[in-house]
Amino acid sequence: MTFRVILRKDVIYKNNTSPLCLLFFHDNRKKSVGLGVSVVRSCWDAQAQRVTDDCPDGAEIKFQITIN
Repeated sequence: MTFRVILRKDVIYKNNTSPLCLLFFHDNRKKSVGLGVSVVRSCWDAQAQRVTDDCPDGAEIKFQITIN
């Protein structure tokens, strides 16, 4: 089983943030679960699958991702 944290670019909230989701891959099937955390698009590094270092609430968001 593999998993990735992704930013849902197709959903944009009124405060200009997008939600983070956890994708599970198992036996050629994909399951998406929302983490309940939203991030400004410029603060998300898709290659590293994490919040960038210059994000104002980066430590809090990283903590919420780890807890979920």
